[in-house]
Amino acid sequence: MEDRKVEAAVGMTRKWDAREAGREVARNTIRQLKSQPNFFLLFSTIHYKDHGGFEEFLNGVWDVLPKGTPLIGGTVVGFVNNYGCYTRGASALAVSYPNMDVVLGIGKNTKRSPKRAAKQSVGLIKEGLKESRYRNKFLLNLISGPEIPSMPGLGRKKIIKSGLFSKFAMQAFGISQYLAQKGLGREDEIFEEIVKELPDYNMILGTCMDDYKALSNYQFFNDKVYTNSLVGLGIAIDIDLDVCTTHGMKDTDVKFEITKLSKNKHIIHEINNKPAVPELLRLLDWPEGFLNEKTMAHIILYYPISVRRHDREVPAVVTFILKDSILMPCIMDEGEVSILTVSGKNLIHAMKNNLRSFDRIQPEFGLSSTCITICETLGYKINILREEITDYFGEKPFIMFFSAGEGTYSPSKSITYANMSFNTTVFGSKTT
Repeated sequence: MEDRKVEAAVGMTRKWDAREAGREVARNTIRQLKSQPNFFLLFSTIHYKDHGGFEEFLNGVWDVLPKGTPLIGGTVVGFVNNYGCYTRGASALAVSYPNMDVVLGIGKNTKRSPKRAAKQSVGLIKEGLKESRYRNKFLLNLISGPEIPSMPGLGRKKIIKSGLFSKFAMQAFGISQYLAQKGLGREDEIFEEIVKELPDYNMILGTCMDDYKALSNYQFFNDKVYTNSLVGLGIAIDIDLDVCTTHGMKDTDVKFEITKLSKNKHIIHEINNKPAVPELLRLLDWPEGFLNEKTMAHIILYYPISVRRHDREVPAVVTFILKDSILMPCIMDEGEVSILTVSGKNLIHAMKNNLRSFDRIQPEFGLSSTCITICETLGYKINILREEITDYFGEKPFIMFFSAGEGTYSPSKSITYANMSFNTTVFGSKTT
């Protein structure tokens, strides 16, 4: 077995032109490596859609990247890396190491057929790594995120106050998922299916997004650009790795019981046996009519609900208001839950706790998915977060990307899919 150290590098670009940006991010990344990369992870903000397009962006990457390098990636709201914090541009992570097997997976039509998409990707991962002799297995999943459907007479809105239109919207959300593949990303359904198929893998998940508008997002798979897809990077490796999820949410005294859900368990119809929205307003002491398109973006996101799923409690944000019903981004179970609250101080503390879980690993490189709302909440203080990450990784490369849904899984820690959370994987060597 070849004895060579792990080579890992992070590069980035801030160029506006898509093709030039692709060339620069690839060049800045791989020039730090002495050997050809075993894989290349690529994260981009949505801006290149209007500055040449993502096909040209990938063409630029492949002008520089060695042919045949396994590549996956997607659009994100922003990213934090060794160089700073950005909401425009692109960043990449490349790794070269001989004692590692790599395979890519892809599943299509994620909003229409989430379980089938999961099985498509998992099938490729299983087949590609079944003969690997390396003991530690890892899977990165990047999934197409939510896209707000445009409804006749309504356009793209997050709050529908008319009872008639809300009933139409509930039907439209279901129909649009199957016909136009708009609506919720269904990432949690995909993730649960992947975990069921690959229970011995450590995993991290991130949802592809645009610039917080939820109008379009893209996934990268080798030299192709996709939408409504799941792309996966499967790794079998002989070095240590671990994953961890933390969040900075705190329980409040506002507790209630979800007493009626929709058939698909995404819509809360009743809280405490009363219409959900009026009861939520009463519990929060908010006046009637308080929720509107502005407050949805700037207030309600900071009051997530501790939803239940398979005996787990995780934070999830209110996504849409449909008259008296609440549409949530993930499947949930009935039962008692609470309103959570967040502060910048608690978020930074949550990131510290996340990194402390890796105290016994001397890092070689790392990757983290976190929520777009955290980026919004911290603002310029996001640099404090970066300082915490840099204190742990030192000069070792890392990327944290901002997504619309995130999670981790490990055989020892089970599955977590949440909003407002930090989800990290670290590759390295355990210390005694």
